[in-house]
This record gives sequence, C-alpha cells and structure tokens, in this order.
Amino acid sequence: MTQGIGFGDEGKPVRKPLSSGRLRRRSDRQTGLAWLDEPYNHAKGEMALWVAVITQAMMDALSQAKTAEASYQKHEAICWLTSNSKDFAMVCLCAGLDPAYVRRKAKKALAAPVPWRAEAGKGKRYLERKAYRRRIKEAVRQTLNPDNVAKVVPGPWARACSEQ
Repeated sequence: MTQGIGFGDEGKPVRKPLSSGRLRRRSDRQTGLAWLDEPYNHAKGEMALWVAVITQAMMDALSQAKTAEASYQKHEAICWLTSNSKDFAMVCLCAGLDPAYVRRKAKKALAAPVPWRAEAGKGKRYLERKAYRRRIKEAVRQTLNPDNVAKVVPGPWARACSEQ
C-alpha cells in the first residue's frame, strides 16, 4: 500500500494510506515514528549519510587497486569494519543498523568477495553508450553522404545559397 498526504486533527500534513495497488517506494515506507515519517526530515538525510560512510568503507575494503594509498585505505577499512571500536558502533547506530549485523555481513563479504563493478569496457552503461555513439555516427554519415543531397527538398533558401 502506498502513502498519500492528508491533513490530521491539528491541520498538519500527515500520510494517509491510498487504495491503489502500486508498490511502495523506499521513500514511502514508514518507520512508525511520527517525527521520522514527516516529509523533508533531516534525520533521514543523516541516516543516509551514515549508511554512505559504511558503504564507502565496504568499497574501500573490497577495492582491488594496487597503489600504496589504496592499499593503506583498504587495510584501514578492513580494520574498522572488523574491529569492535566505538566509532564503528556509533556510525552503525546513526545509520539505524545493528553493529553486529553489519560486522557479520562485512566479514562474510570479505571472506568471499564478488565484483561490485564490471570490468572496464564490459558494463551495461558502457555498452549502451557505445551503441548510441555508433547510431549517431551512422546518422551523421548518412546525412553527409553525397547520394542523400538530391533527397533534400529545394526551397527559396537554395537560391539564396547559390547566389552567394
């Protein structure tokens, strides 16, 4: 069930259930806490920021870069994700996640890493862009082909161009 905007007893906007059968978007899910379910709540943005911190640590820990700086960042990220530090626990709690759960998932991902990114030149978006560039190049080639010039409809602009 999705959520709509209505007005409560105090005249403030509140979310009301709609009868449509659409799937819920992630942003439409309610937490059960009225102050957190309000639209444009800064707490949701803060939680997303802390989730991004954990995500970046996972990306650093699973990085396969070979530079010295990347190796150092990888080591630091692995230590941070697998240790029992107060900083890690605070970040997880600010993200609304259980630190033990995040640590367990991080250790599982580090034990059996899977590529989170396609190899260069093999990704879906790269192939889509390559096909798009090929279509554009072919369209330009067709436009500039001398055989297609006769297909242009002559008009008053043709005389103006030939007089110059």
